[in-house]
Amino acid sequence: MPKALRKYVNINPEILGGTPVIAGTRITVARVVSLIKQGHTPSDLQKDYPWVDAKKIQYVIAYLMKAGLDAFEKTYKTSASSR
Repeated sequence: MPKALRKYVNINPEILGGTPVIAGTRITVARVVSLIKQGHTPSDLQKDYPWVDAKKIQYVIAYLMKAGLDAFEKTYKTSASSR
């Protein structure tokens, strides 16, 4: 994971078993991926999660769009299932 993304995403074995989450929350990046694939916008996510810093949501979405949603899912499903 790029260093810049670590400010916005946490991967900690003590939080949801190491599933990537938006920093400071228990909202999984996989949930964000799922919602984006369903057609939700960053504005929708901000309405659904008003306590989350909009910048965090926007940065995570921008990174996922650049890296590719499918590539992110494949990477983290593979590592999670190998535990």
